[in-house]
Amino acid sequence: MAIKLVAMDIDDTLLDDEKQISSQNKETIQQALKNGVKVVLSSGRTFNGMVEYLNKLGISGDNQYIIIDGGGVVQTISGKIIYQKTLSNQAYREIDNYVQENNLHYNAVDVLGNTYTSNNDFIDKYTILQAFENNKGLKIKTPDQLPKDFEIVKAILNEDGEKLDAITEDVLAKFGQKYYVVRTDLGFLEIMPKNVDKSSALVHLADYLKIDLKDTLAIGDGENDIPMLKKAGIGVAMENASSKIKNLADRVTDDNNQSGVARAFEKYVLN
Repeated sequence: MAIKLVAMDIDDTLLDDEKQISSQNKETIQQALKNGVKVVLSSGRTFNGMVEYLNKLGISGDNQYIIIDGGGVVQTISGKIIYQKTLSNQAYREIDNYVQENNLHYNAVDVLGNTYTSNNDFIDKYTILQAFENNKGLKIKTPDQLPKDFEIVKAILNEDGEKLDAITEDVLAKFGQKYYVVRTDLGFLEIMPKNVDKSSALVHLADYLKIDLKDTLAIGDGENDIPMLKKAGIGVAMENASSKIKNLADRVTDDNNQSGVARAFEKYVLN
C-alpha cells in the first residue's frame, strides 16, 4: 500500500492548543507534497477559516484540494467546486423556527462562507468565533429577509457545553432522520445535509482523482472525523481524541501538542 492522499482535520489535529502548526508537522507535510501526495485539509471550517494554514503549508493551486464545511464542499484551493451539497430554504426555515421556539442561539453558513443568524437580542460567543474565522462579518437577518431560494451549507446550534448536552437528544429526534446532526466541539452542534460528512467528501475526491480508497490516510480527533477515519485505507486517531474515537481508528498517533501528525506521516506516508 502506497498512500497517495491524506485527509486531515485541522483543530486539535494539525494545530496544537495554541492554534499553531509545529515545525515537524510542516516539514513532513511539505515533504509529502514534494513526493506527489495529495494533502487535503478536511474541516468544519469555511475556506476563509483555512487560508492561513494552507498558506503556511504551501498548499495552493488548481491541483490541490480541500474539504470544507464538514464535508459539504470539496474544491480546489483556487476555488473550483468538485462537489457541493446544501440544505434547502425549507430546511433552513425549519431550523430557524426550532431555534426561535426553544430560545436557542445559532448561526448558518452559506456556500460563499458568509455567516448568518436571526438572533438579535444576544449574539453568543461561539457565533462570534465562527464569524471571526470566516472573516466575512456577521449578517443578522431572518429567513424572510433573505432570497426565497436562499440555501445554506450547514446550521450550527451554539450553546455552552452543558446546554448542548441537554438538547442534543431532542435535536436528533427533530432533525436526525432528515439531516446529519453531529457535535463538532464544546459549543457546536451542527446540522448538515443527510449523507454529508468528511467520509462522503473523501469518497468524492478520491473518485475524482482516481485514487483507490485503500491508498488514502485520514487523521483526526473529533466526532465528525469518525466517518472518514473508518472510510480511509488507514484511519489514524490523535492521542488527544476520546477513547471512543481511538478504539474506532486503525492506529493512534501522538497528541496534537507532540506533532502527532508528523509521526503519522513519518510512519505511513514517508516510510
